[in-house]
Amino acid sequence: MIVIGYIVGKDNETQEDYFLAGRSMSWFPVSLSVAATMISCNAFIGGPGWGYTNGLFPFMQNISVPLSIMLASMIFVPFLYSLRLTSIYEYIELRLGRKTRLLSVIAFLMNSLIQVSSMVFIPALVLNRFTGIDINTIIIIVVIISIVYTLLGGIKAVIITDAIQMIVIWGGVIGGLIYTFGVRDLSFYETFNTAKELGKLNSLDFSFQASIFDANGFFAATFGGTVMWLRYFAFDQAQIQRLSTSKSIKDLKKSYVISGILMNLLYFIFVLLGALLFVLFGGQSFENANDVMIMFIQNLPVGLIGLLLAGLFAAAMSSVDSLLNSMSTVFIKDIYEPYIGRNKETNLKLSMTISLFFGILIIFITIIAFSGTTSSILSVIGQYISYISGPSCGLFLLALMTDKANDKGVCIGTTISFFIMIFWVRTLGITWMWNSIIGVVLTCVFGYIISLLAKDEPTAHQLTYTIKHYRKKLLEENKLSEDGISILPFKMGMHEIILLGFFLVQFLILILISN
Repeated sequence: MIVIGYIVGKDNETQEDYFLAGRSMSWFPVSLSVAATMISCNAFIGGPGWGYTNGLFPFMQNISVPLSIMLASMIFVPFLYSLRLTSIYEYIELRLGRKTRLLSVIAFLMNSLIQVSSMVFIPALVLNRFTGIDINTIIIIVVIISIVYTLLGGIKAVIITDAIQMIVIWGGVIGGLIYTFGVRDLSFYETFNTAKELGKLNSLDFSFQASIFDANGFFAATFGGTVMWLRYFAFDQAQIQRLSTSKSIKDLKKSYVISGILMNLLYFIFVLLGALLFVLFGGQSFENANDVMIMFIQNLPVGLIGLLLAGLFAAAMSSVDSLLNSMSTVFIKDIYEPYIGRNKETNLKLSMTISLFFGILIIFITIIAFSGTTSSILSVIGQYISYISGPSCGLFLLALMTDKANDKGVCIGTTISFFIMIFWVRTLGITWMWNSIIGVVLTCVFGYIISLLAKDEPTAHQLTYTIKHYRKKLLEENKLSEDGISILPFKMGMHEIILLGFFLVQFLILILISN
């Protein structure tokens, strides 16, 4: 990975090369990179652990990913892509102002530091079990490797190495599955049937109880998940930055489709693996849910163990490098240049220094925040970030979809929403999957009302950055597509139809499996 980082990054000369690969990437590596970042080591270890305990129900956490990507592709991302921005939060200042831009940046950095730190903790935990090396030492090594090749190659190295790492992940999991069933007396079919009899293949719970209190309940996961993933795929710098490296809107939409399908297929395999391991391990209890995958790896022969560990570290590094590069981009474009550098573009050397700073910060947060975690890491992270994702999504929706929202109103409304989420909503006892919807509603209501009370009308120029104005402009100019791909917001094209179809097919498959 370090050698590849050096080779692909040796031609980097400008900030755009380092952060956006000169907007020259094709759809295939970008799609693998987006998928690899989401299917991190958290899913690699946490998915089977969650599936072991709860069967296929945890797959519901991801069921709405294709729907969210469809909405992002159909409404928001073509407009944001057309602005040719380095940081998505530059848009917030163009439409609203500096206060809200800074608030959205703080939310992104908080969210990313929580996510990326967990992505370092899990491979460190596994290697600690296999080698006995101190977990803090391993955390430092993992992050330093990721820092080095990210510094050498920038976003181009991130995308190329992610694509390779995604292939390694698939190879490790499939190889492990083939071997496991090859040496057992039970066939895959028999194991599958036994898991079904034990209720491990059930996944759709429409009950009122599950809908309110269970993160895997049908309504909570489908509706709450749609908002949660919409923020991730439409308004999160880590995703939009990779997509912005695409050389055309056609490549961008292809990347969306392939990544959405790949990540859900792989996550389904992880969760299904956990359900099947429940049968293979005879229902053995584990004090730590993350130990399920560790025991699975330990039972493999030399060679496959190496491949699974390589897959684990591939998953870790593919997530760390992406978020490391994105956090550096946001800090430079949204904090350093506006407030410290006085709007002068940062040189490449300083950009790399800031990436190094964030890498060191990740090490400290990982050691402090996650040591001693015993439940599935996916569940822990989901709860942490759910209080941030709703207000962050609501902020963008106000900016993009309304004419009345202004800087002061949205900034105050988002802040009020966040504190309500922390100090009141979390005490209600409902599942955290509803937090995203609650956060969006609170932010939109408070942000809109306070914007009206503030009586600070957006300028005509600011209103050109709404979806309504963008759509009107395209219709007036009769510019409805590029390279045969629709760019008109709210118009469903071929890529969106594929994503919607895949979303519905998932339910059909789950029904067939459970019956």
